[in-house]
Amino acid sequence: MSNVVAETVAAPVVSLQTNASLSREHSLALLHKLATDDDFRGRYEQKPAAALAELGVPLETIVNLKASCLMARTLANKNHFLQAHVTLKDATAENCLDMIVPNAQLNFGSRD
Repeated sequence: MSNVVAETVAAPVVSLQTNASLSREHSLALLHKLATDDDFRGRYEQKPAAALAELGVPLETIVNLKASCLMARTLANKNHFLQAHVTLKDATAENCLDMIVPNAQLNFGSRD
């Protein structure tokens, strides 16, 4: 009976969502590791899904990523990932600066 439980727990949860994406936090963590950690880069090149799980990406997200995202491949150099990390990290600050709410003042006559 324990084998049945183990198989049930280990089975990936697959939904109809085939275009899953990483959260901003997981994306920043991934870019940071790919820019700074040679051991992690090696693991990611060989088994991207396992490396994503190591970062704490939920299993449901991993199994619903496009297959091309989970293929073993040679990575670009660390500077590319560092630049991407900086760009993503700074993107939120730029968006916040652009979101200035107008302050409308209506004058319906004088206070006299």
